[in-house]
Amino acid sequence: MKLIVAGATGLVGTEVIRQSLQISQITQVIALARKPVQVEDDIDSSKLKSVVISDYEEYPDHVRAEFAGADACIWCA
Repeated sequence: MKLIVAGATGLVGTEVIRQSLQISQITQVIALARKPVQVEDDIDSSKLKSVVISDYEEYPDHVRAEFAGADACIWCA
């Protein structure tokens, strides 16, 4: 399962990312935020991709390409 998490650096988004990375059925997590997403050192972040955007109303082509094949999105922004 490929999951997109928008607003990934906020309080709720950070926890969603942390829990998602620990669920084996989730194979990829796209973290969408205005700044790079970082996780705690003790969490495997190999399936995490941080995508930085400046505006949640505009998605450049390279950002939209990251959404391809996504199964779910959790909007925390």
